[in-house]
Amino acid sequence: SNYKIKDLNNYFEIKHYLNQASKIINKNKMRITAHPGPFNILASSNNKVINNTIKDLSVHGEFFDLMNFSHTVFNKINIHVGATYGDKKKSLKTFCKNFKQLPYNVQTRLTIENDDRNSMYSINDLYHGVYEEIGIPLVFDYHHHKFCSGNLSEKKALELAISTWPKNINPVVHYSESRSVEKNDNNIKPQAHSDYIYNKINTYGYNLDVMVEAKHKELAVIKYKETYLNENLF
Repeated sequence: SNYKIKDLNNYFEIKHYLNQASKIINKNKMRITAHPGPFNILASSNNKVINNTIKDLSVHGEFFDLMNFSHTVFNKINIHVGATYGDKKKSLKTFCKNFKQLPYNVQTRLTIENDDRNSMYSINDLYHGVYEEIGIPLVFDYHHHKFCSGNLSEKKALELAISTWPKNINPVVHYSESRSVEKNDNNIKPQAHSDYIYNKINTYGYNLDVMVEAKHKELAVIKYKETYLNENLF
């Protein structure tokens, strides 16, 4: 059975509060996106995993509908391919096939990002294996690219990702830095995310919406803005 928000006992209360929240969001011109968890694996051949993935993503789609968000990647729902099962090409085909089972309110918002391991998916892999097949935009993750470049420079990979976005919607990119560098500790794996952002983010002159994936979240954004944009927020 498919879990639906509207089947919950307090559905009307939930709907009311989400409606209030969406008024605040619109008034303040905020862009809201989601990043469902790593157990969402559309590339799986296991029916239980696929059904759970569809269920979880459907709840995100329904939630965004209750907030009156657009059926576009302006309000993206972003995931990873999730696994290769030892055969990248086959797994990407499975991903694209299972994408077609998703409801409209998820399909129209779904984006996919590059991975942080060489054995996984680079922007290059995703461009040919996903974007060219089903046309969903690619979210460029700067930090992940350092570990899985697909033989592209940072600039080239970013530009390839940008080219997949609709012309009227700012592409979203993810940015973090290495926790092992930040803490000066080689025991921390370099893929781990830092608390703060120390370097100026190079957008190569493009108009991007940068999602900061640093552990201290808003505090990291505030510190970055004070350092680089001379914005004193308080």
